[in-house]
Amino acid sequence: MRVAIIGTGAMACLFGARLAPHSDVCLLGSWLQSMEAISKRGICIEANDIVDTVQVSVGEDPQQFAPASVALLLVKSWQTERAASLASLVLAPDGIVVTLQNGLGNLEVLEERVGVKRAVAGVTTQGAALLSPGHVRYSGGGDTYLALRECMDERLQGLAGLFETAGFPTILTCELEPVLWGKLAVSSGINALTALLDITNGELLSRPDARGLMIAAAEETEAVAAALGIEIPFDVSEQVIMVAQATASNYSSMLQDMRRGELTEIESINCAIVREAALHGVPAPVNYMLCKLVRAARSQ
Repeated sequence: MRVAIIGTGAMACLFGARLAPHSDVCLLGSWLQSMEAISKRGICIEANDIVDTVQVSVGEDPQQFAPASVALLLVKSWQTERAASLASLVLAPDGIVVTLQNGLGNLEVLEERVGVKRAVAGVTTQGAALLSPGHVRYSGGGDTYLALRECMDERLQGLAGLFETAGFPTILTCELEPVLWGKLAVSSGINALTALLDITNGELLSRPDARGLMIAAAEETEAVAAALGIEIPFDVSEQVIMVAQATASNYSSMLQDMRRGELTEIESINCAIVREAALHGVPAPVNYMLCKLVRAARSQ
């Protein structure tokens, strides 16, 4: 199976390095420093004080790696349009594209570009922090979920088997929305606050006001999900605290983006929640505030 990973950031490098020993993997990107680093030395993965280096093909021309059976979108949500275009060019005629990105709206963009029957939504709780171009620290994680589609069952089962072999526990499910909104609730509580306060995830728990805002944002997200008829499969106030504890020393991806002066995923997380809340008459003042503050900080 040839797998084209769209992106060369932390998550793309993590999946690329773990999948490469078990499949024909390539990374497609546009970040020159990262592509140069990966081309010269491979991808470096730090985990439990051990550093592994894995050689992975990398480039920016999709025709160089076509045709691929699977394309994985592992870029920031604001890069989805371009990534979907690359996926459409690298895919085999019967290939599928899977988005494992954060937030809302990515699948819809993907469907417009490659078609509904070739686009698959996914959710992963795997985590990685970018230390330098092509060099990441694995920060752990749990399951990866793929939305089961009848028209592509065999291909999804093959991909799930590959993920499992690479060390990513994977679940095929017909009910992805509760999982997606569950992750969104946690992200809404942690990411923007840590970015604005410039603190680790765990520091949110030691600041009473920050802790309260974190829980409130997650609970607002749960209320919006409920208005959509989606039942999140856990208590979001407990889950967001648990995740903040489990990732206490981590710097959220949004904070890392802010520090680098890059665009953030606020539009697909807190701002997307606010838009859905407005459509369904659900109050979401904390998410609204976080959306506005991050936009103001980054002029988004």
